[in-house]
Amino acid sequence: MGHANYTIEDFLTDERFVNYCLGTNEADIHYWEGILGNHPELAGMAKEANALIRLMAVKVDDEEKRRELARLQSAIDVPAELPIHQAIPIYRLSRRAKRWLSVAATLLIVGSTYVFFTRENTVDHAITFALEQAQPAMIAQTATGERQRLTLADGSTALLNGSSQLHIADGFNSTHRVVWLEGDAYFEVTKNEDKPFIVRTASTVTTALGTAFRVTNYAGQQVPHVMLTSGVVQVNHIVAGKTVASTVLHPGEMANISADRPLAAHSFDLTEVTSWRARRLVFQGADFAEIKDKLYDVYGVSLIADEDAAKAVAFTGQFANRPLQEVLDAIAFSNRVQFAIDGNQIYMAP
Repeated sequence: MGHANYTIEDFLTDERFVNYCLGTNEADIHYWEGILGNHPELAGMAKEANALIRLMAVKVDDEEKRRELARLQSAIDVPAELPIHQAIPIYRLSRRAKRWLSVAATLLIVGSTYVFFTRENTVDHAITFALEQAQPAMIAQTATGERQRLTLADGSTALLNGSSQLHIADGFNSTHRVVWLEGDAYFEVTKNEDKPFIVRTASTVTTALGTAFRVTNYAGQQVPHVMLTSGVVQVNHIVAGKTVASTVLHPGEMANISADRPLAAHSFDLTEVTSWRARRLVFQGADFAEIKDKLYDVYGVSLIADEDAAKAVAFTGQFANRPLQEVLDAIAFSNRVQFAIDGNQIYMAP
């Protein structure tokens, strides 16, 4: 749906708009400033939605929330011709906004994704714990080109790519759900709102309740990134053990982590992750750069060659869940080159 057709409900359920209203994400603030600048006709409805969101964002204890919800629902049921008196009349809401206020009140009690990511709750404590935790013992490691699927104590699964390590401390699923990753992995997380699932890397903390996403963070290789396929996650950019930026991802969005660029969400093709999980490779007249990128993405290896050798390479072929060596043999045969493997680096020579 285009923003020009937004309703009150759309505003209330748009996490980026919620972040804009509460000022919790710089990228989302700039994003919605641009949208509202291009669509001045949305100003009135956006103001009403902003009022509802700010009302929901008040931090009170559970008992007070229940009392306020009862009063709020009673006010919604008052006939339109009767006056409604407020001690402090901060916002004047239209009937349309009042209709959606009941939706907003329900979200306040049961918890929506916006509540999960914008108030001090178990998520904040879990992130703090993850940042303070020393790197725990390694429980799994994959060799170059190898993959391994693990089922964790909470029922979540991790598909480790080649040259990757997964670390988990004692107490996982009893006191915390924090894992440490070096390399590349796809996580399918079992839902547990009381214990957020956190993936810690050298440069990121990715937080979820129940969702599926891929985290890539090979030491010294390319740009670390997080790709979301379902649910909602928060990605924090970490420098020296402290958060320097954060963003929220929705399905089909990814975040690249770089010291040179602001942290922001942008779209990607979901079939990229589907192909990666199936180890599906398609080369159509691929040059050295494309071959290098795809081998890194699927197997977690770096292809190295001198300039002259790289210029001479081209390859066409398809593979589905084949070992790295088989792919290299095919490329070598068609180009009359040789490959030497050293850890997660592959050297190509004539």
